[in-house]
Amino acid sequence: MMKLFLSAKGAISRNQYWIGVIGLAALVLVYNQLIRTLGPETMATFWIIVIGLPLIFYMITCVYCKRLTDMGRTRWIFTGAIALQFLVIIALMLTFGGAEYFEGFAQYDRKSDIDPVVQQEIIRTYQDRQEANMHIIQPAMLIVPVLLTLWLGIAKSARRA
Repeated sequence: MMKLFLSAKGAISRNQYWIGVIGLAALVLVYNQLIRTLGPETMATFWIIVIGLPLIFYMITCVYCKRLTDMGRTRWIFTGAIALQFLVIIALMLTFGGAEYFEGFAQYDRKSDIDPVVQQEIIRTYQDRQEANMHIIQPAMLIVPVLLTLWLGIAKSARRA
């Protein structure tokens, strides 16, 4: 198991990949529950995020990239998926209130002080619009990771047994 999650070298079969994905999903669920239980204001939560987030990302990278190697594909596909995910996030932010948010602040001279009431109204409008559209935003955020996960889990190995 340690090699599956903590080593980026080598390749893994479809079965090993699905074991890795299930293990990662369980780890992320436990990680999120731990953060919710501790609350955002604790020092323990801070350290869990600082240490846990990069570790989980590294583990995801190890599992996904080893599967790409097994398929005979370049690991750059994983990097491309991350870049595509960032583009999806930016598009969603701009579509659901972000453009108006930036426009709201852009009408003021950067050197002048913005009235705190106006500033809070711009922020509140953006947050309200995001919250009202979470039923669209949350599924859209899953498109790239789910498609990549399924493709890696379904595709055949390039290695010969």
